[in-house]
Amino acid sequence: MSRLIRAFGLTGWLALFAFSAQAELTPQTTELLDNRFRIDHAIDQITILAQRAPGSAPVVVVKPDGSKWYAHRHPDSVTWNATQSSDLIRINNPTPGPWQLVGEVVDGSELRLMSEVALRHDPLPERVYRGERVKLTAELLGDDDRIVMRDFEAQLDWSMSIRSANRPGDENFGAGPFMIGAYHDGGKGLDEVPHDGIFTSNLDFNYPAGLYRYKMAVSNEVFHRELTGEIEILPQPVRIALVELPSGETNHSELTITLEPDVTPENLHLDLAIETPDQSRYQLSITPTEPVQQMPLPMVSTYGNYRIEGEAAGTRYDGVEFFLSLPELAFYVAPPPPPPLSAEEMAAIALREAQEREASARTRVIWTVGAVNILLLVVGAAILIVWRKRQRLYQELMAMPIEPQELTPDQVDLTQFSPDDGVGTQR
Repeated sequence: MSRLIRAFGLTGWLALFAFSAQAELTPQTTELLDNRFRIDHAIDQITILAQRAPGSAPVVVVKPDGSKWYAHRHPDSVTWNATQSSDLIRINNPTPGPWQLVGEVVDGSELRLMSEVALRHDPLPERVYRGERVKLTAELLGDDDRIVMRDFEAQLDWSMSIRSANRPGDENFGAGPFMIGAYHDGGKGLDEVPHDGIFTSNLDFNYPAGLYRYKMAVSNEVFHRELTGEIEILPQPVRIALVELPSGETNHSELTITLEPDVTPENLHLDLAIETPDQSRYQLSITPTEPVQQMPLPMVSTYGNYRIEGEAAGTRYDGVEFFLSLPELAFYVAPPPPPPLSAEEMAAIALREAQEREASARTRVIWTVGAVNILLLVVGAAILIVWRKRQRLYQELMAMPIEPQELTPDQVDLTQFSPDDGVGTQR
């Protein structure tokens, strides 16, 4: 079931009601009173997509019995996703009867009622080259009709991920998951028309070759839809590299272009951009004539850093066309080595180094002798200071007078007198 309810003139009596209200209400309020719709008794689930003025508050849902639901307060049977300019509301088992939305619904916008939301997606190719650009589109359908609404992209969260299928022998064994892009409806990149309800991919397949399992999902707080499957990333059919010389060195002034057997040279076109050390850019358009071909790089003339990036558009032998980005080739050209020195120059260098060593040794000796002399002076000064202090202390002690002390009887030691000293004892 799909219904488009215009912001003005839903039914004859609603238009009459709006006309009578305009005399005492603002046009905006009148517009809000027009946002009425009726739900039939046979509807089990319905999704409401309402567009509001940017930055306005979410709408208020008024049920047939006059009770209200808000974005922050509603029963569990209702899921609500609100952005800066729209509301997406899903209601399970809605009550039959007249409903109303109150809010700053944009003049001339449409309220869309959907009983089912489905995802339509272009079939993914079974194989893609690494770095290949693939244009895929997807749509969300409401009751088999594409949903077209300004800023509808803000309501959705698109994602595309891949994970290795762990096929033995693949380069990508055990790799992932990788988020490789999303879908957009802004009229940029590969998307043709902005806000037409057709979402276009910007997927990046620049990952190791091998078999992957993919999952494409679109969701928000109201619904979730996803697609799964397998896709194989093949090695790039075109390779660019610098020429290797028989001596093992690299020839930076010549490029080798190598094609895989499943690519026809006459239907391959390369667009290369070469950036030199002075930030100059040179464009090269090449159509190879052989599976392996070499071409000169005359702009590689000075030493420094170089970068080569580009794109390749071609056709395989089975007629499948492709367009891919080539991996960046960066290299550094070293300056030429200086010419060998003559015998006189080498002798002059040796003499200069000997003189520098002699001057350095002489400087070390001078610093060593000076340090020893300073140390001896410091030690001698310290000894002299200590000796003079001791002399002064000795002289002060010698100059002090000695006062005699009178002994008390208790301080006399009588044991020092012997009986043989001529002193008689009394009988």
